[in-house]
Amino acid sequence: MASGNFGWIEIVFFYGIAIGFGVWQWLKMDRMLKKTRAEKAAKEAAEKDGNPPTG
Repeated sequence: MASGNFGWIEIVFFYGIAIGFGVWQWLKMDRMLKKTRAEKAAKEAAEKDGNPPTG
């Protein structure tokens, strides 16, 4: 009866959380890399122009 569906509900719930967490971590890492690359590019541009970095 209905008790046979609890295994599927548990699987969907668990993997939904696991996949959601993985996507969240991937997006967080992507934002961090973009920020780091932008800071590095700004620093290199400032050094190329002869201005000392301000941070």
